[in-house]
Amino acid sequence: MTLKREEIERFRPDAYPAAVKEQIRLTYEEAEGSVAEIPLYLIKGADAGPVLLMLAAIHGDEYEGVQTIIELGRMLSPADIRGTLLMVPIANAYAYRTADRLTPEDGRNLAREFPGKREGTVTERLAWHLGKGLIKKADFLLDMHSGGTYYEVPEFVGYYDNDGCETGRRSSAAAEAFGFQVLWGHDQVSPGRTVSYAGDCGIPWLYTEAFGGRRVKRDEQHRLRQGALRLMGHLGMLVSPSQWIPEETKPEIRYRLTGNGDFDGSVTAEEEGFFIPSVALLQNVRQGDEIGIVYNGFGEILRSYRAVCDGVIVGLAGAPVLKRGSLVYLIALLQE
Repeated sequence: MTLKREEIERFRPDAYPAAVKEQIRLTYEEAEGSVAEIPLYLIKGADAGPVLLMLAAIHGDEYEGVQTIIELGRMLSPADIRGTLLMVPIANAYAYRTADRLTPEDGRNLAREFPGKREGTVTERLAWHLGKGLIKKADFLLDMHSGGTYYEVPEFVGYYDNDGCETGRRSSAAAEAFGFQVLWGHDQVSPGRTVSYAGDCGIPWLYTEAFGGRRVKRDEQHRLRQGALRLMGHLGMLVSPSQWIPEETKPEIRYRLTGNGDFDGSVTAEEEGFFIPSVALLQNVRQGDEIGIVYNGFGEILRSYRAVCDGVIVGLAGAPVLKRGSLVYLIALLQE
């Protein structure tokens, strides 16, 4: 398999011949006189089918999706699939190099920048090219995330929950097929996301979350890879589904959550200190329940955080040392 270079503005999946597997470095101008690259796996089957785009490392400290794409890229061949599989293992190389959530060059969060700007900052330009060059050319988007450095997050799949449109119905059906025990349906998504951009283009989508912590948990990552394969099977992209998805009982869905899924709306720290949680991820809480306590180094209580509403804990501080403004907790609502 040869490594190719191609300008992302010229890239067209349908221009590639059938039954081909390529590693491509998609190039674009990140600044005047400077060229950046986006790594892409392209696997195209002999038979026609949908174009599925998988993204990982939109945040540079989230690795589960990176490993999933590496494994799928090694496992799958053109003979295994119908249609076209596009996979970007490292979407934000700037943040990936520094193992950070944000792009260090401009301090921006790529997951809040779509559709981006062709002549903007490095993050805005990257968003513009990912959107125009890849997302807009897909029939379905899977964007893989995790808690990274700053959050603890349970394993779940998020989807567009809107039975009134085809995009919503297809997203919902794909989430049911993914095989995760926690589903989080969003009837609306804040602007700037990969998935909100896809939705604006009429493209159905899923995103996934995992625990994080700058590490990959083997069992969790295996479930993510199998979920990606189940999605491909659901879309009719696997020539022999039983080869990749063993005949096994899909895990029972434990939670169906609702809300906009916006971690920017989390309860954040009002002081610095050492946080000891009183709850666990996916624990049911009632309004007023204690979530955790912030102490100083002498064990004096600085603040007790309590649930602002009934729901399920879907986010906790990823490290016990809190900084002012950092996430303390996030609650999702149970679907009725």
